[in-house]
Parts: sequence; structure tokens; C-alpha cells
Amino acid sequence: MNGIHDMGGMHGMGPIQYEKDEPVYHAEWESRVDAMFQAVRGKLAGGGTRIAIEQGILAADYLRMSYYERWYESLVWRLLTTRVATLAEIESGRSAGPKAASMRAYSATEAVAFMTRTQSARQNVSLAARYQVGERVRARNINPVGHTRLPRYARGRLGIVERLRGVFPIPDAGAGGKPQHLYLIRFPARELWGEQSAPQDAVYIDMWDDYLEPA
Repeated sequence: MNGIHDMGGMHGMGPIQYEKDEPVYHAEWESRVDAMFQAVRGKLAGGGTRIAIEQGILAADYLRMSYYERWYESLVWRLLTTRVATLAEIESGRSAGPKAASMRAYSATEAVAFMTRTQSARQNVSLAARYQVGERVRARNINPVGHTRLPRYARGRLGIVERLRGVFPIPDAGAGGKPQHLYLIRFPARELWGEQSAPQDAVYIDMWDDYLEPA
């Protein structure tokens, strides 16, 4: 998506502020948002967190919000758009009626098991890879109106295939995705940022077939 949500490579945002011994959460409500988010993760259709943030948060609000404020707003947006809850239920904190069995609360044991479970989106699909390790490729110069993982600063730039990741669903296709080969692409810093960049620096980006074209 072209917009404030794709901040990579933007100028004028000021320096990154590092906090020594930064806690995982700065306030208790942040931990509760994280817990609620994890509780419904995998149960809601209609796209993931980034898509919800992009579609549910205006640019001005996005800039003023903290990290977990964005998570909370995206969670509310997903609950409303999937009709799992109404705005009145969210504001009151109480259900107006019975919910589907699939939306029941986790038990403590189930919650611990869910948080420690590792999942991979890799798909066991037989597809021929368009590109091979060491091959030069160019990131396509596209400007989609919806969600994309292709950052603007890489569009039209030359890179080299460093690794084949396997077949994964491309997030641009929405919920469920479309299986494609995923590649780790190395972009020299000077290709992205110009001659002022150090010659040994590089940026590595995971990119799907639809993001690439032959160099």
C-alpha cells in the first residue's frame, strides 16, 4: 500500500530513540492488548494485522499512535469487520448474546500451548522457481492500492537472489494468499540510497515472484 503505513526509507521522521533496558510493556494495558490479540489470532478471517492497520487507521492517527495503540485499533477493526462483535459489545466489554463455539475463550492450558506453538506458512506445493541463487533481478515498480510487502524504496531497484525460501502464500492476495516462491534478495545499499552509502552495506528483503522481474 502506498501511504504512511509504508515508512521504510522515508526522510524527516527524526532519529530512532533507543531506550536502555526497555521493558516489554510500558503499561499494563499494553500486555492486555497483546493477550487479546493473541487470543483471537488464527480465529479471525479477513487478513492479518498489517492489513487491518492499513485499512482501519487513518494516516494522521497512525503517526500519533503508539505501537500497541495500533494493535488495539486493528483488533477492534477486525472484530467489527468479521462481525464477531459489535461496537456496543466492545465498548461495554460484555457479549450481547452467545457466540460461535469456535470463538470460545482459551483455557489457561490451551493459552500456554498456543503461545509456545510454532507455525510456518510454508506450503508443500510443487512449483518451479522462476529465479535461482546468484541471479540478478529487479523489483517491479508497482503501486498497488491494497496491502503489499514490497517496500517503495526497493521498487525498480536491482538485487541478487541470495536464497530460495520455498513456497509461501503472498499476503497481497488477502486471506489465504496465493502460493508463490519466496526469495531472499540482496540489495546493495548504494543501489537503494546512492553513492553516499557504504559500499559493503546491503539490505536483504524477502520477495515473492509477483514482486520480481528479470534484470
